[in-house]
Amino acid sequence: MAIELDVEKTEFEAGYFLHEFPVYRIALGELISANKRKTITDWSNPNSQTGSVGFMDVVRQSRAIPAENEVSYEIKDVLAILVMGIEPEFRGRSRYLRYFFERAESLAREWGLDTIVADCIGNQKLRKVIGRFGYETYFRGELGVRRL
Repeated sequence: MAIELDVEKTEFEAGYFLHEFPVYRIALGELISANKRKTITDWSNPNSQTGSVGFMDVVRQSRAIPAENEVSYEIKDVLAILVMGIEPEFRGRSRYLRYFFERAESLAREWGLDTIVADCIGNQKLRKVIGRFGYETYFRGELGVRRL
């Protein structure tokens, strides 16, 4: 069931590329300049916009992920969550985090993908909760994978 939020939601190309693929941004809240946010400042692209509540950047790319037998790795086209940030005053409300993970899942399906990789779990708190969203960690807990 899709989570409903009482904040503005905006989606657009983020203005940068990763291995020639455009990065797509989901912004929550009023659009603001990226250099005004408190979390994960974007000095490489200071003219980009982000959400006053938070944002998530995703891209379609090929990744080496644990094979389903968990013994080896396989190369798959995936939706990669590159970065996710929720502004400090909105943290602790898991609905924003849940919205981002649910939106990543629906985007993956829209783009014909069946796997999501989360690069965004360097944060220790996020590492503790990512399993609740169906992700298995790998690469020393720094990455997460979810098969749809």
